[in-house]
Amino acid sequence: MQDFFFFARLVVHFCQMCKVQQFTIIDINLIQVPHLLPLFVTRMSSKRRVVVTGIGAVTPLGITFVETWRRLLQHECGITTLEQALLAQGDVVRDAEWSLARQLPCKVAAPVLNYTSPPSRTTSRFVQFALDATREAIREAKLDEWLPKPSSEDANLNEVSDDKTSSEERRYRVGVSIGNGMSSVREIVNGAETIQEHGLRKLSPHFVPKVLGNSAAGRVSIEIGAKGPILCAATACAAGAHAIGEAFRCIRDNQADVMIAGGAEACIDAWSLSGFSRLRALSTAFNDNPTLSSRPFDAERDGFVMGEGAAVVVLEEMVHALERLGRSSANGMIELVGYGLTGDAYHATAPDAQGRGAERAMEIALRELGNTPIDYVNAHATSTPKGDEIEALVLDRLVNKYQRDRPVYVSSTKGATGHLLGAAGALEAAIAIQGLQQNTIPATLNLLETDSNYSSFHHARETITSSSLHVAVSNSFGFGGTNASLAFRKVD
Repeated sequence: MQDFFFFARLVVHFCQMCKVQQFTIIDINLIQVPHLLPLFVTRMSSKRRVVVTGIGAVTPLGITFVETWRRLLQHECGITTLEQALLAQGDVVRDAEWSLARQLPCKVAAPVLNYTSPPSRTTSRFVQFALDATREAIREAKLDEWLPKPSSEDANLNEVSDDKTSSEERRYRVGVSIGNGMSSVREIVNGAETIQEHGLRKLSPHFVPKVLGNSAAGRVSIEIGAKGPILCAATACAAGAHAIGEAFRCIRDNQADVMIAGGAEACIDAWSLSGFSRLRALSTAFNDNPTLSSRPFDAERDGFVMGEGAAVVVLEEMVHALERLGRSSANGMIELVGYGLTGDAYHATAPDAQGRGAERAMEIALRELGNTPIDYVNAHATSTPKGDEIEALVLDRLVNKYQRDRPVYVSSTKGATGHLLGAAGALEAAIAIQGLQQNTIPATLNLLETDSNYSSFHHARETITSSSLHVAVSNSFGFGGTNASLAFRKVD
């Protein structure tokens, strides 16, 4: 065994000297720890593995992920009247917006209520959501202990100690990937109104940073001192999922050891709602009973409900996570094992009628699992007539093709949260992760009767608890024909 340790140390030294990227560059002392030896041997011959070490969220169900999960399992709904949703935005809603809102055919939305952070002069609402979600995720992952917030002393280049050098190198191994779909339409319109009424000099110097889609990723990186890859997916309703998938790639490709990944959105405003209303994409049939308006897969669905919020996960290279957390085993951790992304090349807003791009994305995400069966699918299902129908068709085809001897449960949590657009994929990935961790599949709210007769999978009409949950898939599809699928499994 000592000969093996000697040989392994030589190999690591060689990799470090040659900067060979397909090998994991780790502290050579790790290979002397018996319980990490199997992981080290695995890493010498395969890709870097990625696990989830923290989750945070701000959603229509709560201002933390803990509260969101609790209310989700209690079948509570975060959808309310549009008037209440606009009041929740604060004093940034001007008279012109209220006037336009009264003309809208859709009178429901899913806002973040009881949000304690006041409107900021320098930061958009979606960025504030991202910052709060990140803080929660970092606390759960215990990253705040490992990566203290940067101080003014860190910027003093004249004082370079070994500790500071080590901390600086650590920061270059931490990155941020936060997607966004609509940026801040209200900020743009209000900015134009300010210029028109009061002139250029009254426009805030913070206008540009407040409307940039990558502001959330940038502000998060500044707050935590992350100097690794900084990314922003802008792929509409798939942005959050793509952001997590690209963060996954950064870790696998050895560009980072830790990635803060997710999505953020805040577009409950009269102009965004007007645009979606003109597309006839929003629910209007249940204006008098908002909690019934989002009903994924249900025969009476008539459109989605606009939501807002953010969700963030901490992704980490497995060996790095075990060493940092002082764990002897990865058993029970949730691993991100697959990421599939495709395009429909079909239509600006409608999905491919046969769902071929969505199906291919799922197949790519599931490649790494081999013959391991799926237990749970968190469907994209937004409560639109055509979109839900096509996703059900794809799921039926996929299950019939690969898995007939084990039940697959399908759930869409948009019945409870509405559609968070660029943050939806991140929130639903977080819910899938928590579902595996807690052996629980949340119910699809308002699903009374489906309009399809597919028997290959089971709809989760009630919360399902099962100790046999091992694999979950989270789907996200967006305008422009963009598709993303993430596959997670529980490490045994």
